[in-house]
Amino acid sequence: MIHRQLKTCYKDLRENVYSYNVIGIGYSFWRQRPWPIVEVVKGKNILDLGSGPCVNGAVTALRNRGYVVCFDISKTMAYASKATLMKLNVHGDVVVGDALKMPFRSNSFDGILAIAVIHHIPKPFLIILFTDVKRVLKKLGVFVATVWSWKQRRFVVKTFIGILKSFCGVFSYVRRYVVSWKSRRGVFKRIYYLYDLNELVEIVRGLNMVVVSSGYTWYLKQENKNVYIVLLKND
Repeated sequence: MIHRQLKTCYKDLRENVYSYNVIGIGYSFWRQRPWPIVEVVKGKNILDLGSGPCVNGAVTALRNRGYVVCFDISKTMAYASKATLMKLNVHGDVVVGDALKMPFRSNSFDGILAIAVIHHIPKPFLIILFTDVKRVLKKLGVFVATVWSWKQRRFVVKTFIGILKSFCGVFSYVRRYVVSWKSRRGVFKRIYYLYDLNELVEIVRGLNMVVVSSGYTWYLKQENKNVYIVLLKND
């Protein structure tokens, strides 16, 4: 049973990488504005984790007159990130890699952004991600993450179906959703694992990080609410 669940998780990760490699340019076109919540991140060295086109990281580095690493598993997003850095004239680098095994030295970054990326990480791997975030974050560094809230009207039916499937043993996490992206090249699947605040806070408690703030935020429209959490590394 556990082997089957992990197999599904790895398959979901591969599906997301494939989809974002294909839809990356179109996705970048729709994500041209930074999230307001990133303004809480200060410091000279910034990591934009799962950066997409790296708008959030680039604007944060520009505001702080610092440096940003745009880090994404998608090569297409890496090209989009490079274009963003050049457009805004921001000092930074672009790295393609896996957020579950980041190729950075410990205590490297003053601030880390994870905007709309954690919800692509299956639950069995979430602790791995948070542990590595703590490792590469400097002492008193700030980590900001947002996750789509599952408490949206568009997820009501899917959540109910997820509960039924869970009872039947199809998969273990109820709030797993497949969201399609339609383009001229076809329809591509994006897999989401939507966590609530209690789940995120529970992981943080085990890592001895301070929850500075948590709650709900949004990108452009109020009805598109997201869970957010702001953490401080205190050791």
